[in-house]
Amino acid sequence: MELSYLRALYQKGLIDVYDRFDTWQDAVKASVGPLVRSGMVDPAYGESILDNVAENGPYIFLAPHICMPHSKNVELVREAGVCFVKVNEPVLYDPGDPDMGAELFFAIAPKELNGHLDAIMDLAEVFDDQETIDALLAAKTMADFEKLLG
Repeated sequence: MELSYLRALYQKGLIDVYDRFDTWQDAVKASVGPLVRSGMVDPAYGESILDNVAENGPYIFLAPHICMPHSKNVELVREAGVCFVKVNEPVLYDPGDPDMGAELFFAIAPKELNGHLDAIMDLAEVFDDQETIDALLAAKTMADFEKLLG
């Protein structure tokens, strides 16, 4: 199981857990919460992601269970970073397509336009390890994440 990247996010306070959201838009805005709290991004960053999805389609829903919210509006990023948000109930972009849903949100805040590619490379080890994905899906509370990553 590949947990070193997630362990570093946990130690920096860049992980949140929620039970559910009414809309995918609410989930995306909440997914940048740890970055906003830490001062790494402007609070408007979440809204800019929604604007980009409206313009470019659901590019942030990468694979079943995985969403990677990020925006091209790098001027809203004070410090490059990544955070992780777990939502226990799947968040569906399209209720008719369960593959367009996610519980694991890895929000990326790049300082430069193609900076998100570096973060994707860093996260590839997590995405490619089914045991890690299963462990993240099974964790339901911050106490579970403490056991897994602490």
